[in-house]
Amino acid sequence: MGEFWQYDTKYGQPIVKDGCGVFGVIRKPNAPKVSNMTAVSAISCIKYRGSDLGAGYASFEATRKNQYKIMAFVKDEKIAARVLDQLSTLLGKPVTSNIITPKNSKSRFGVLTAQFRYSGHELELERKVDSINFTLLRDRTIDGRIFSYGRFLSVYKEVGYPQDVAEIYGIDHEVEKADMWIAHTRQPTNSPGSSPIWSHPFASLDCAIVHNGDISSFGANMEFLNSYGYKSHVGTDSEVISKLLFHLIRIEGLSVKDAATILTNPFEGNTTSSAFELLSRFRGAKLDGPFVVVAGYCDDNDSYLIALTDRSKFRPLILGEDENCYYVASEENQIRNISKNATIWTPDPGSYFIASLKKGLIESGTTRKASTHSDAFPQKMFANSGRVPEIDATGMDFSSLNEEIHEAFESGAKGIRISNLNGQRYLGIGLSTKRDGNYIPFKIELSGAPGNCLANLNNGGVFEVYGNAADDMADTMHSGKIIVHGSARDVVGQALQGGDIFVRGSVGNRAAIQMREYQNLKPYLIIGETADDYLGEYMAGGVVCILNLSDEKRPVGNFVGTGMVGGAIYVRGKIEESQLGLAPKKADVLGYLKATWLDGEISKDSYEQILSFTFPSEHKLQGLIPDPLLKRIRTIFFRNKYTKPCKMEYRKLNPVDRTVLSEKLEAFFQAFNIPEQQRNLLLSSEYSIIRTVEEEKESPIPPQEVPVEE
Repeated sequence: MGEFWQYDTKYGQPIVKDGCGVFGVIRKPNAPKVSNMTAVSAISCIKYRGSDLGAGYASFEATRKNQYKIMAFVKDEKIAARVLDQLSTLLGKPVTSNIITPKNSKSRFGVLTAQFRYSGHELELERKVDSINFTLLRDRTIDGRIFSYGRFLSVYKEVGYPQDVAEIYGIDHEVEKADMWIAHTRQPTNSPGSSPIWSHPFASLDCAIVHNGDISSFGANMEFLNSYGYKSHVGTDSEVISKLLFHLIRIEGLSVKDAATILTNPFEGNTTSSAFELLSRFRGAKLDGPFVVVAGYCDDNDSYLIALTDRSKFRPLILGEDENCYYVASEENQIRNISKNATIWTPDPGSYFIASLKKGLIESGTTRKASTHSDAFPQKMFANSGRVPEIDATGMDFSSLNEEIHEAFESGAKGIRISNLNGQRYLGIGLSTKRDGNYIPFKIELSGAPGNCLANLNNGGVFEVYGNAADDMADTMHSGKIIVHGSARDVVGQALQGGDIFVRGSVGNRAAIQMREYQNLKPYLIIGETADDYLGEYMAGGVVCILNLSDEKRPVGNFVGTGMVGGAIYVRGKIEESQLGLAPKKADVLGYLKATWLDGEISKDSYEQILSFTFPSEHKLQGLIPDPLLKRIRTIFFRNKYTKPCKMEYRKLNPVDRTVLSEKLEAFFQAFNIPEQQRNLLLSSEYSIIRTVEEEKESPIPPQEVPVEE
């Protein structure tokens, strides 16, 4: 196998450069306070997502009310004295002040800490700090930066890995308990990593954020903030997000929910009329691009943990809950590291999660039942007889685990069992059990929290996961089987071209994208619960089946079958036509049709009938408007040169469908012990069935000519 990592000599572990990692935790009402070691443990276990170019923590403690704690990076003692003098002029004599030279710091900045009793208007403090920070920016030189200020907030950030930063500030052992923590490990993209100024968290008064992604709306967001007089920017989108959140809540007086709605910038079809008005009014504050934001906010009334994900969910976000806390994280193993039996779920695209110290869970981030996103962790283990090596993955890196897998196979074992996984990636990558044209049975059982890219390029192996699977599972799998007893995250089965994937729970965004048939190989992806957006995007072959065992009203998200050119998708339950492909906006189609009515191309009766449709699809317009107009509308709104026409039917399974599905469904039922009564219900239910027109023509018995079985 090729090398996917660099070796970190300090910590003795291979590390993989990835993207930023985030974490947040808030205690429930009446639960114990949260130790700093919870945050350190949860962010350090995904150090491979970041680099040694920045990490940080923020604590929120609601009992700190009588004094403002201010922390600033300073280049030298002269700058420290200048900053302290400016603060004293604005705020009065400090209660305490100190200059810390962080041990082992790579940035050569000192940290000035000071506490003040400030009786002025709190919002004026934000302006005063902004003014001081502006004086510390000189051309391309930064003399310092006030990076933490508030009554409830303390920020600890520097250049280095998460554990390095914890050691620098002396929080690498239990020294502080708080109501809430957020944490970050950084992989710089749009700003340097040489200074702690650019490390996360970024704070504005008692509001702080950590962020993974890139904000393409940066220019518009900066213009919005500049129009309100903000002038001290260090040029990173993450700082802009913190200022936007602060401005919306504290300056504009919006609720936390309204501020979260504006920042997530959901698709128009997913908003209420009042939310649409907010989005229009504060359009300069909307975020665009791939992002996940984790924020903490405190005021005199409550403390809030907030998590935002972009409307296409291009960055990972995991949510969790146990008896004491709510959690947000980039990867599941962060939460499992702290709370092994926590309930885990994923948010919907373009959604937000909010929990507070006093109110508990306010917004779960999903409109679906928790059972469709959470895990079960069944106790059944490897049952075959014979030599079966058992490996405890505690402290092992993925390369060592893969060596164990290959050695077990080459030794003639029937399989291998690996327990206590904690985010190790690339397990089983490139495994092939094919010898002399035949596949040798070999089973890999996994428990714990396996990481991204499980079973990529699998060619014959059988993987059984007792729990959840992470992002990008079974990419370009050729043959074999994957059985997941929990849920799987985003991008499951990308370019899947052979073998079977069975998931008892749900899958996230972009499952089965570019799935295809290759020679005599026909892949199957069967999901027990639901799927998010872009299911079957650019699908070119194979079969996807969403069984919707929990009877969700919306079993799949939007953009189903976008760019689909082959294969078939079966979804138990009804899909709206507006969810199929890249559907045009309803208002645009109706606006065009209104013009044709006013021009006399269609009758008033036809137009009024079209207005009654939930969505004016091409299929529903057929027969209501003249063919030349339908062709024009098809060209403008429903077709382009990159897509083939798809057809969706809502009906019961016919003999052709049963021939396609029966063998694989029976294997799915057996894998997860689905009761006989539920099996019969699934087979007799109505399904939304999506195929390209060409696929339907090639079907041995056209579905419309087959009598529907009752």
